[in-house]
Parts: sequence; C-alpha cells; structure tokens
Amino acid sequence: MQLLHYDLTSKNQRQASVDVYLREIVQENPHPLPIVVICPGGGYRFVSNRESEPLALAFMNQGYHALVLNYTTRDTFAKGAFLEDCLEQVALTFELIHQNAKKWQANVDEIFLLGCSAGGHLAASYSSQWHQFHQEASYQPKGTILCYPVTSFDLGWPKTVDHLGITKEDCLRYDTIAQINPMTAPTYIWHTFADGSVPVVNSLKYCEALYQQHIPFEAHIFENGKHGLALANESSAKSFDVEYLLPEVAQWFEECSAWMKRQRQN
Repeated sequence: MQLLHYDLTSKNQRQASVDVYLREIVQENPHPLPIVVICPGGGYRFVSNRESEPLALAFMNQGYHALVLNYTTRDTFAKGAFLEDCLEQVALTFELIHQNAKKWQANVDEIFLLGCSAGGHLAASYSSQWHQFHQEASYQPKGTILCYPVTSFDLGWPKTVDHLGITKEDCLRYDTIAQINPMTAPTYIWHTFADGSVPVVNSLKYCEALYQQHIPFEAHIFENGKHGLALANESSAKSFDVEYLLPEVAQWFEECSAWMKRQRQN
C-alpha cells in the first residue's frame, strides 16, 4: 500500500487536503483499478476520522484505490460561506485522479463518490452538479454512496444554519433534493430509522426525488442504530462503544460493494 498526501486550494483560497490510499498492483492483474472518493462527516465543523481511514481501508480490501477528502470546515477559518468551496474541492479531487490516473493505475471511468452525514450532503451536491465543473462523462461519479446523509437543511439538521455561514433564506440553494436532475449519478443510500441527529426523512425524500427523475438507486433503511455508525463494526466504533457495533447494520458495506460491482458492469 502507498499512502500519499496532496493539498488543494479553492478559488477563494480555502484549503483542503486529500489522503490517497493506493493498492499495490499485482503483476497478474495489471488493469487500472476503480476508485472511491470519501467525504467524511462532521457537521461541517470537522472531518470525522472514524469515517475516513476505516472506510478507505475497507474499500481497499475490496480492490479499490481510496481517497479521503479533508474538505474545508467551519473550524478552519473565521467566517463566511464555504459550501461552494467544499463542492469545488470535490471537483478538484476528481481532477487529481485524472491527472495521476496513469501513474496510479486508476480507472477514471470507475470513480465512486461516498459521503457520510454532512459529507453525504457534499457528495449528493456533487453527484447532481458535477457537470458544472467538467463536461466529460468521466467526471460524473460512476455511483454515489450516501451514508445517513443530510440532504436538506430543512429536515431536522442543523437546528440553525449560522455555523454554515448562510442564512435561512439560502437553504433552498443548498437543497440536494431540489438539485436532483437527469445528470445525477446512480445512488446507493442507507440510513437508520432511529437516527436522532439526522432524521431518516432526509434519505426518504431524497429517494423520492431520485424516483421522480428516473435515477436508479438502491436504498436500505435499518430499524435500529444511532447516527454516525460508519462501518458499524470495531474498526470504526467510537472507543469500542457497543452502540456503534451493530452486525445487522454492518451488512450495508457488503451490500454496497455488490451494488458497486454491478454499476461497474453496466
């Protein structure tokens, strides 16, 4: 495995970084590998390490290169709107993959985008707006994976938008449900009914909008489980807290991997 680090700068000079996890290419299988870009959660205040490396390593074990985007958060600067910068940073990450595809032996036609919680909001935003940055089809995610995502700022999170640097009137502008269009990538989405931080209605309404736009999706709603479960196993649990260890929810990863394989065959 190779671990690389890259710094990114948006047009507004806001900083981000990308941690790149590269599999070693075995001689018997020299074909370029698929990639997953991970946008961890953290409420746009920080980037969760439980949703970073554990997910990257899990996908590496499935045969993927993995990139973790440490995007701009509220805690990294004093004031001002920054959500556009985060979206641009996702686009820059896709550019980074294209620029290094040959060196990394990466398949630019098989780039998946994953987001957890607030990172799910960011991933969903790019999933529907990727073509505003690049027209080439290879910049569209092969598929987007949303884990207990925030999809609208009017569905229970956040309680106030002050820390996002926007006003209540701006919420529709950042509503990923309203952004869904025929260019939105196929989507795998999961949530728990018991999520007390980001209500499950965020995923339900997002799925309804995908259906209305005829965007293929697969959805799994688990009955139990708190917010921020990540892999729902020991590798991503918070101090081995048993509330983060739910085998019935942990199956999402295997099901998601199977869905990704099917997308690659399309």
